[in-house]
Amino acid sequence: WHELNEQNGVDTPKFEKVYSMIIEEIKEALPDIKIIILEPFVLYGEGSKRYYDDFRKGVEEKAAAAKRVADKYNLAFVPLMKQFDNAASDGDTTYWTTDGVHPTAAGHQLIKEELLKAFNSL
Repeated sequence: WHELNEQNGVDTPKFEKVYSMIIEEIKEALPDIKIIILEPFVLYGEGSKRYYDDFRKGVEEKAAAAKRVADKYNLAFVPLMKQFDNAASDGDTTYWTTDGVHPTAAGHQLIKEELLKAFNSL
């Protein structure tokens, strides 16, 4: 979002590198901690529509990077993109997000349900 609107975002390789560094630092300080990584997602909405195709591509790249980080450190991963796509398949994305990115109460409920599945499998 920030890269497309203001050219001050983070490219995917740097995102993945920094994400890995954060995980390594946390695991070093708290070796027994359980970590769950949530997949980033985007829907077409007021905040994403201007550059939606590029925005979606960038989020999908970040999602793949987040999955690689989860796999690298054997962490639980919660896929959300497909769940939001399916939930908004009728075209009403405003029920799920306020702007394509920030979840509404219904969007948070969807995330909670997926997160609990991962949590209960830890």
